[in-house]
Amino acid sequence: MAEEEWIFAEKLPMDDADPKALLRKWANVAEDMALVPELNVRMRVEEGHFIIEVSPELYDVFRTA
Repeated sequence: MAEEEWIFAEKLPMDDADPKALLRKWANVAEDMALVPELNVRMRVEEGHFIIEVSPELYDVFRTA
């Protein structure tokens, strides 16, 4: 998946978030939509925050809901 295809979903301060729990939450959302979490959810760290980004396929589920 190209870099520009990822879509911002959530941003939390590193001090207030458990990275494993945050990633698990979004992985469960992907699985509920019959999508492979490893291909549709990613997390990165930027300026003291955990940033969750999702694939366009997962994003479309929320956009049309």
